Amino acid sequence: MACTFPIERETAVWPPSAPLRELLLDADPDERRIAGHLAHGELYVAKNCGTAAGVIVIRQTGKHTWEIMNCSVAPEYRRQRCGTALVRHALNIIRNKGGRYAEVGTSDASPGPMALYESCGFQVYGVINNHFTDNYPEPVWDNGVQCIDMIRMRADLSLRKEGAHHAAQKA
Repeated sequence: MACTFPIERETAVWPPSAPLRELLLDADPDERRIAGHLAHGELYVAKNCGTAAGVIVIRQTGKHTWEIMNCSVAPEYRRQRCGTALVRHALNIIRNKGGRYAEVGTSDASPGPMALYESCGFQVYGVINNHFTDNYPEPVWDNGVQCIDMIRMRADLSLRKEGAHHAAQKA
């Protein structure tokens, strides 16, 4: 039976349940960072037939700016649009709260997440050189590649409504 990915807000506390903890640590191996994101952010969980398929944590970082602090999809649900559903859900929440910009930082070793964010309207606006080597005590790896630099991306939510990005791509 095919299931959709309904997304619900959950209480953001550390440590969360084991499935959520595993998902959060998959996107960021630093428990202290995750605990901080949860303490000051909002946690949303995508479920497939009642099972946690993915998570996203958003946090307001400025008057009109929010950031995706953590986004992860369980391996068995990747390439099934769960990540897209999570990011679009987050963008709608941010927009509804009066946010104008959504930002995210991802690893230079992560072409999949970069493509996901680009498909949702994000554009690269900067690079933080040596972010992962300077800010983590142990090397961070993604699919066998060491993460070095953080790629900063931003979406201007005032430019379009949900779905307009895809309509423009098809034209």
